[in-house]
Order: sequence, then structure tokens, then C-alpha cells
Amino acid sequence: MAFDFEALVGHLNIVGGRSISATPPGMLVEVAPRRAARGRELDTFFVLVTPSGENTAPPKFYEQMAQHAAERYFQAAGSVTAALRAVYTSLNNDLHEHNGEGKRTYEASMICAVLRENELFLARAGSSVALYRHDGQLTPFPTEFANEDQLFGPPLGVQPIIDVKMSKYPVAGGSRLLLADERLTDLNQERLKASLEGSDINAMIGGMKDLLPTQLVLLAAEFVPPDAPSPVPVKEAHSTAKATKTVEKPAEAPTAAGEDDPETDGAILNLPERPPRRNLLKEGAERGAGTLARGGAKAVDGTRFALDKLFPTPPEGAKPWVSASTLTVIALALPAVVVMLVLVMGVGGTGQSEFDLCVESAVQAAIVARGIPSNDVGGTINAWNAVLEVARRCNDLDPQNTDPSLPALSREGQGVIDALSQITRRDAYRLSSFEDALLSQVVLQGLNLYVLDSQNQLVYRVDIAERDDGRLEEVQNSRQIVASMRIGASVGEYRVDRLVDIAWAADTTQLIALDRSGLLIRCLPNFLSSCDAQRLLGSERWQNPLQITMWSGRLYLLDPAANQIYRYDSTGGTYGSAPVEYFAGQNRPDLRNAVDFAIDEQGYIFILSANGAVTRWVSGTQTEFIYASFPAGQQITTADAMFLDTSPIGQSLYIVRRANSTIYETSLAGSFFNAFRVFNENDFASLTNVIVDPNLQNIFALSGNSVFVFNKTQ
Repeated sequence: MAFDFEALVGHLNIVGGRSISATPPGMLVEVAPRRAARGRELDTFFVLVTPSGENTAPPKFYEQMAQHAAERYFQAAGSVTAALRAVYTSLNNDLHEHNGEGKRTYEASMICAVLRENELFLARAGSSVALYRHDGQLTPFPTEFANEDQLFGPPLGVQPIIDVKMSKYPVAGGSRLLLADERLTDLNQERLKASLEGSDINAMIGGMKDLLPTQLVLLAAEFVPPDAPSPVPVKEAHSTAKATKTVEKPAEAPTAAGEDDPETDGAILNLPERPPRRNLLKEGAERGAGTLARGGAKAVDGTRFALDKLFPTPPEGAKPWVSASTLTVIALALPAVVVMLVLVMGVGGTGQSEFDLCVESAVQAAIVARGIPSNDVGGTINAWNAVLEVARRCNDLDPQNTDPSLPALSREGQGVIDALSQITRRDAYRLSSFEDALLSQVVLQGLNLYVLDSQNQLVYRVDIAERDDGRLEEVQNSRQIVASMRIGASVGEYRVDRLVDIAWAADTTQLIALDRSGLLIRCLPNFLSSCDAQRLLGSERWQNPLQITMWSGRLYLLDPAANQIYRYDSTGGTYGSAPVEYFAGQNRPDLRNAVDFAIDEQGYIFILSANGAVTRWVSGTQTEFIYASFPAGQQITTADAMFLDTSPIGQSLYIVRRANSTIYETSLAGSFFNAFRVFNENDFASLTNVIVDPNLQNIFALSGNSVFVFNKTQ
């Protein structure tokens, strides 16, 4: 048998019952250009793009889509299926973004075929269909034409992730292919089958013309060995990079008035000489890998069905025999297990790599997730989390992959989960970075930013400015180290020990810092090189001082190990008296797990614990603070820092949770407002602290050695 084939191609374009000789816009047959991606050199690409939806674009639109499809296919790396998926994903992204910009919306159906040696690959999205005749058997694609539920899928431009149907078939001499719009399904199937059995391609197209459709766009191809004699005269033509033979239209009797004959302007493609004998054992493995991929996809698709059968919904009032948490674990684990089984059993396939199999499984898992009813919030979140897990496994297999399906799937899945979990995503940008630093504390005063580098035990000042586009930037050459606020520095008669915290003293308009020995350093912002210091009394009672804050000229110090908050009163601008214990008596709260605290303008003290709990106190007495209205799964169970916004337009509490890279915003009574996350969560992997500018609605976040900024409202 032949190991490669050429294609004899023609078209049929019927508009209003009349046959038009011109090639339909959106129809294209291309052979590989000279600089095709590796593995694409011998491929032949067929594509048919047709209108869908309410609006029909100008013909040039469909021509460009077909041309882009061919170009992107021959530029894509990886297997045939990966390249086809990349084509559909990229074109759908382009069209979906266009439609989302408020312009006139367009949708399109697209069906593609790839001839590679003795195999034919088909891919389709929308309502386009195919018929393939091989060894006397007629196979419809993507399904039987009577199955309307499976026949019509979402076209390009409708959903952020396109649902692509794919299949692969063997090719032999005389195999024939039809690619057409959905109107092909309306034709008489028996007469259509008879047309496919015509003596040659012209007879085949002529027979379909006689079926008298009022509207139809169709591409027909017959596959023949390279050395087979052409059944019709051919003439030389040119493709993207290779010469082709074009079938000349044979002379025929005139047709009815006003009607044109179909013109076959396809090609017998000049491919290179037949390749050497193939490794049949390897090809068997390739076919097996493809089968496993399809089986894995079906297994993922059956996950929900299996769960429904194994764990049916109990009658009303009855207690389920399997807990919701157990079902959650199963729902999350099963798709990943299926993927791993597919990957393990698929090793050795050469047509589809482990990565390709993994991507197919991720795509199928996404289809399952989209099919879950919108009112099943928990099931939807679990399903999309499973998709994200599979996508992460795929990225681990090939971190440098160029398949656009994975980031698109991840964006869609994360978007669904965010919407259901009320997570607000923002585009954070890096304002400043400091070499070999670990930023832990921050003070914002106007356009001056002060940060404590706890790793190197020093304080930086950075001047910031607002650009014309509203984003902030560090003023060039403005960065400076506050000389008196660093370990080992001399301030008057004192030497600075390890720094505990920094704060802003509004009554004296000074930046202050405290070290572990009780040394309080004070600097005016315009005279940072000239600072003073004093030793606080009672520092020998401290056990593990953690945070300081200022309120009404008083200095408050949180010492969790001492289970106390110490208050220092100011007299004449200094703190000359011993500290006062905020909590007195026998019923003191347990502060040993406290990580941060703050005081509002009314004197209420908010204390944050490592387990995420917040308590509120006034005059040493606890008052009510209750978390409320938090979405399912968004409860704060761990926390690292907080910021209290007491401005008239703010009145919010911001809580940092590094474990899930989230900054929560609540009311001063604990009601949920927002859960902020950034698109690149790696930026917040080392999240330590936060501060907010209520005037510009900017949130400054410390993470690792950097200061990130994002706007609350956009």
C-alpha cells in the first residue's frame, strides 16, 4: 500500500440555487511553506470557514480567517492534534476579544483537515460537517447527521474556550472527503452517497450539484497515490511554497441559462518522494496512544455520571451515606487519576506525546465542568479545580509548551471559580524591588514610602509619583537608606539593635522605629540624616515585642509572648514614664498567637491572630466582631498581617493571608467586602503586609523583596 497520498480537490458554491464558479471565501487548501515547523513539511492543510450567528461579515473576513488558520497550523509545534487545537484556540481568542470590545459581533464555524502520509485528521467547531468515504464505508463527522444534539456546537467567538471535535482516519487510494457547511445534512443521504461514488471528482461534484440545494458551500477531495494517473487533465499552479497541479474543468454541454458549472480549483499536490519503510510497531503504539487519549477523555467525561450513579441524591429528608467532603475529594481526585493512567499507558506513542494526551484530558475535563448546572456551586468549583490541576500537570510535563489551550483553560477555570467565590482579580505591578531584602513593614505618608527590610535590618525611603495613566512609579534616584534606622547605627549615645517595627507619629509628623532593646528612633521626613533617640522604660519586661502603633500621641506595643499590649504616654514629646499594661486583672485574653494589631479613631483595638480570628477591644473589654457574609470556601483560617483604614471613605479592615495569596477586605464589624488576588499569583507567594491609600484607592502589598501596587477599582 502507498505510504503517502496526494489530493485532488474541487469545490461547490451554490448561492440562491445558482452554482457560482468563484472559490467560496473561507475555503483554502495549502501545502507546507518552506519554513514550516518541524514535522509539518509533508502535511497538506484543508480549511473551510463559514458564517454563523446573526451577522455575516464581509467575504474578506472569512478569507483572512482561513489564511490565518493555515499559517498558524504550519507554524505550530507538536503533534497534529496539538497544532489543530492551537489554531482553533488562537482564532477563537482573537474573535472572542473582538466581540467583547463592543464592536459588531461575528461568529464563525470552521472545519479543518490534515493529510499526513496515509492518515487524515479532522477538526471542527461550530456547525460545519464532513463526510468521509473509505473502503466503501461512509462516515459522517463529527456524528450521525440525525443527531442534532451533538451536531451543532458553539461557533468561534462565542465562548472563551472553544469546544473542538477531532478524529483520525486511515487513507487509501480512492478515499474521498467532503467538508461543508451544515446544509449538507439537509440533502438526500442516499443520493449524496451515490454522488460520492462517482467515477471521478468532477462526477462527484456534479452529482451533488444535481441534488438542487438552494445554498451550500462544499470542498471535495479525493486521495490518490503520487504515481497514479490523473483521471482529468491538470495544469500547473502555485500554493504557498510548492507547485501544485490543478484539475482543469473538462468541456461539458452548456447548462441551464443563468447557471454556472462548478469549477474544481483544487490540486493534486506534489509531495516529496515516498518515505522509507516505517516502523509498524511504533505506529501501532501511536494508534494505541491516540485510543488511550480518547478513552481518557471519555473517562473524564463520565466522572460526573459515575458519581451520580454511585452516590445518588438521597430522598428529601434522608441523610446521605457519603459525606459532602468525601465526594469533594473524589471529584477532585478522579480526573487527575484518569490523566495519570492515560499518561502512564500512553508512553511510547509517537503521534501524541504525554503532553498532548494531557492537554486532551484537560480539554475534556473542561467540557465536563461546563456541563455542570450553574446552581451546583460546589460541584462547579470542584470540577474547575480539577481542570486547573490537570493543566498544572501538563505544564509540569512541558514547561516551555506553546499550546495556547492550557493558559486559556486556566483563565476560564480561574474566572469561573473567582466569580463563584467572589474573588476580585487585579493586575498588580511591581513598584520597587530591593536586592537581597525581605520586606516586612511599611509606612505610607503622602508620596513617601518607607519599608523595613527585616533581613538586612534597615529602613528604606522611596519617593513615588503618579504617571499620566494613573499608575505609580518610583522617582528616579530617590531611594535612600535611613541612616539612623539600621542595625549597628549610632544615634547620639545609643547603638541600634535589631529593629522591631516602624510607624508614623502624626502628632509630631515623624517616622519612628523601635528596636528590641527599647530604643525609639525618631526622624523628621525632611531631615532623615538628623534623628534623635530615647530608651523606653520597662523594656526589660518585654519578652518578644512584635508591632507598634501610634494613637493620640501614645505609643502602643504588642508583645504576644508577654500576653500584653503596653502603652507609653507622651509628655512633652518624649515617653518618660513606665509603660501601662492595657489588659489588667485575671481575665486577660490569650494573645500568644497574635500577629498584628491596630487602633481606630475611636480607640478600639483590633487584634489579629495567626488563625485568622480578629478580636476588638475598648478599655480592656472585648466588643463584638464577627466575620459575616463570607463566600463558601473563603473563610479566613490563617492570617499574617492587617491594615486598618480609618479614613472617612475607607472604614475597612484589610487582612493578609499568604497561604492563598489573598488580601481580604471587611467592614470594621467583620462583614465581607472583597477578596483581592492578582493574576500572577507568584507575585504574592511571599506576601507579608499591606497598606492602602484611600484617596487614590491604591493597595500596596509587600511580597518578598518587592512592593507591588494595584488599584482597588480597576
